[in-house]
Amino acid sequence: MNNVRQVITLFRNRFVQRTDCYAIQNPAKVGGYRAVRENLTVEVISSHFQGKHTIGLYPSADSTTKWLCVDIDKLDECAVRESQNHARRFSIPYLTEYSGKKGYHLWIFFDKPYPNRIARALASAFAFGNEVFPKQDTIPCGKFGNLVKAPLGIHRETGRRCLFLNHDLKPEEDQYNALASIRCIDPIRILKSDMPDIWSELTREGKTDTRSTRTSAMIDIPLLKDCVRNAIMTGTTQGRRNRTGHIIASELRNSSIRRSVAEALLSQVWNQRNEPPLEQWEIDTIISSAYGKMRYTYGCREDGPLRRYLTCTGTERCLYVSALKSMSRGN
Repeated sequence: MNNVRQVITLFRNRFVQRTDCYAIQNPAKVGGYRAVRENLTVEVISSHFQGKHTIGLYPSADSTTKWLCVDIDKLDECAVRESQNHARRFSIPYLTEYSGKKGYHLWIFFDKPYPNRIARALASAFAFGNEVFPKQDTIPCGKFGNLVKAPLGIHRETGRRCLFLNHDLKPEEDQYNALASIRCIDPIRILKSDMPDIWSELTREGKTDTRSTRTSAMIDIPLLKDCVRNAIMTGTTQGRRNRTGHIIASELRNSSIRRSVAEALLSQVWNQRNEPPLEQWEIDTIISSAYGKMRYTYGCREDGPLRRYLTCTGTERCLYVSALKSMSRGN
C-alpha cells in the first residue's frame, strides 16, 4: 500500500508541468473548465484523487514537455489498438487511460523535457489523426495553452473515474505501480534511429534545436555560465533545491538579468524540473534574497559552493569561459 504523499509525488513528477496554475472542470450542466491562477498544491492534487474536484493540467510555459498524450476521442477498441500497435512497433512504452467519458488517452513519458515540436513529431507516427497534446509547438507568452484533464480523477459529466488500463482495456489492479513502472524515453533517439524521414524533415526545415536545454527564455541571456544554464534546465533534487536556486538567481543577477526574468526562469523553467518542485513562496524567498541589498558572488573555485551544487562542464568546454577569453583578446 502506497501512502498519499508517494502517490502525489509520482503524479507530479510524471504529469505536472506548471505549478503556478491549473484548471478545474466545471459541473456537467456548465461544462468546460475554469482557470485557477494559484499554486497547484498537494492539497489540490489530493482533492482531485478524492473526487472532490477534477483538475486540468496546462503545458509548460517554455514550450517544452516531459510527456506526450494522444487523445482517442471515441470508445473504439480498434482505434486505440491501432495506436498501441504502432507505438509498440517503435518500442515506445505507453500507458493507456480511460478518459472517463467517450475515449482513451495514450501517455508517453520522456526522460527529461523536450521541445513540444519533438513530441508532436513523434506522435505523427502513431496518432493517426487523433488529437495530440501538447497541441502547439510554441506557447505564446502569457498564454496557458491547451490543458489536458489529469488522470485518476472523476469526470464531472459522467461521474466515472479515469483509470489506467491493462492490455485487455480493463482497469489495472495497482494504479500506482502501473504509473511507476512505465519507462521514460528519449524521443530524439527514437526519431533519429527509427523515424529518419520524420527527423530529416524536422532538421531540413529548421524546425528544431536538438538541444533540449535551449528555450526562447534562454536565448537572450548574455554570458551565463554553462553550469548555470544546465542547472536551470535539468532541475534539482530534494535537499539541494534552495541552495541551488539561490546560486542560480544570484548568477542571473550578476549577469544583469532583470528580476522579473529571473522569477520566470526559476518558477516556470527550473522549478518545473525539480523533484519535487518547491512551493511558490520558496521561489519568492530565493529571488528576494538574491536580488536584495546584499549581492552574492559565486566564483568557479574548486572548493566553492557553485561547483558543489552545480555540474561543471570543464573550462575547456565551457562556452562562457571561451567568450570571456575572446573578449579579453578584443575579438
